[in-house]
Amino acid sequence: MPKLERNSQQQQKQQRQNGPYRETKPYDQKHRQHKKGGKNSKRGNKWDNEELPTSVSACNKQLRDINRLLSKDTGLPSTKKVEFARRAKALNILKEQLTNTRSNKANATRYHGIKFFERKKVLRKLAQAEKKQQQGESSDEEKNIQELLVNLNYTTYYPDEIKYISLYPADLSKTPPEVLEKQNLIRNAIRLAMEKHDLPKDPRLVSVEDRKAVRKNNRTLLRTVSSVHGHDNTGADSGDSSATDQDEGNESGKNDSQVEDDFFE
Repeated sequence: MPKLERNSQQQQKQQRQNGPYRETKPYDQKHRQHKKGGKNSKRGNKWDNEELPTSVSACNKQLRDINRLLSKDTGLPSTKKVEFARRAKALNILKEQLTNTRSNKANATRYHGIKFFERKKVLRKLAQAEKKQQQGESSDEEKNIQELLVNLNYTTYYPDEIKYISLYPADLSKTPPEVLEKQNLIRNAIRLAMEKHDLPKDPRLVSVEDRKAVRKNNRTLLRTVSSVHGHDNTGADSGDSSATDQDEGNESGKNDSQVEDDFFE
């Protein structure tokens, strides 16, 4: 067979194998990189550049994985061990915050009815006291009005971090003395916050937007009340025995802030 014909047959065979559509791609380094968390990836990169979890269960899962990894003698570098320890600490803090947020929402839903009706009762008493003061029927109404304003702030800005203590229980004689002592400490903290202008002197004059901002930024009262109450969220002290609890179920579908805003407006 002539040499020229043999070369032509080899070229045709090569074209059939490769084809005109097959073009060699330029070398790209990224195609040789291993996938994140893959079998051949380096140990310890599982949570690199990963956002923090947004639920308590996700925090618990990552904490279990980290503790399991640290408990094994896998020959991890000391830098990785320090990194995992820091992440575990951050996850514990985040877990506590998420737990508090969940309990705060539960308290806000559970006690919004009784707070709403007690706030309504305080406003009614305020209107009666101011009317008596204008008519000059009593000289002691000013002190009574100030105490009622403290009660109004009590029902409006009571922190959701702790269980609610009713101002008007159905039977005051059945209220334990330690519960009344806690309530007095909380009312004194509210009175002090009013003197420092952390809380408004008259909540009736505060707009809806300002009221939400006051509740959000009121750190002084929150720290004081939390230290008094110890973050106890196991139930209401004397609040469940209030006479207004019968109406609480009718309002349970509304959000606390929505009920409050509708009432004040």
